Amino acid sequence: MSDFDNIGKLMHLNLTAIEPGEKFSESEFIIKAAAESILEADGRNWIPVIVKEIGDYKYQVVSNHFIYAVAQEAKLERAWCIVISPESQTIEQAKILAREVLPKVNLNTASRDNILAALKYLISEPSSALKGVDPIVATNRIAESNRETWFNFNPILTLKCGINRGKKLDALAKVFFLSLLPPLPPPEIVSIKSASRDELFTRLIYLSKSKIDGFEAIDIEKSSDIIFSASKGKWKSLNPISKLECGIDTTKIKTLKKVFSL
Repeated sequence: MSDFDNIGKLMHLNLTAIEPGEKFSESEFIIKAAAESILEADGRNWIPVIVKEIGDYKYQVVSNHFIYAVAQEAKLERAWCIVISPESQTIEQAKILAREVLPKVNLNTASRDNILAALKYLISEPSSALKGVDPIVATNRIAESNRETWFNFNPILTLKCGINRGKKLDALAKVFFLSLLPPLPPPEIVSIKSASRDELFTRLIYLSKSKIDGFEAIDIEKSSDIIFSASKGKWKSLNPISKLECGIDTTKIKTLKKVFSL
């Protein structure tokens, strides 16, 4: 059997061929009572365990862990399973559909309706840290903000929407995430006159990856070579770089001072 031959199939698998997945806990009473219900239904689990293939005739539970635990408690020889693709996104979807994990909304791109639905869910939870927050007010102010640049939730603190630092702000991570990575830490400033070619490249690539003042549009390899090869002994400022035809014009010279000195 080749890898993934059984994806999408409903299979009656021997429990000895199935490895447990993540650690699972549930009330002993619930598991025992559910096991009894399976035995009363001719030993058939009508809701399948979700597994992935990990080898020839070997599988691992990735979702519906409760069903697997009940099948073990009932001492079934075989359990009905659905085999799914092992990709992390597929497994995450299975866990969401089984309500084993909460779905999360990308706050960088979420629509107003999705933000409102997520906030209402958080506020409605028992003992929610967001009790007292007006979901309409909070949603409107968050949705109207320039969220494309957010890499953490701290900008929400300035919106005066009832969400302050601490438990309220931390609670947002339960249903929201941000896809934007934090900015790269700036490299140490070095002398443009004595910098090695690698030091030049490292600092220019920092400006490029950070998308500072249009440096992402510059050919960093070419610029590094030209600046490194230039005769810089008589330079009294960084201005001569704008004449090197390396893609860095006078408007970008000020930005170079973030990473270079003379």
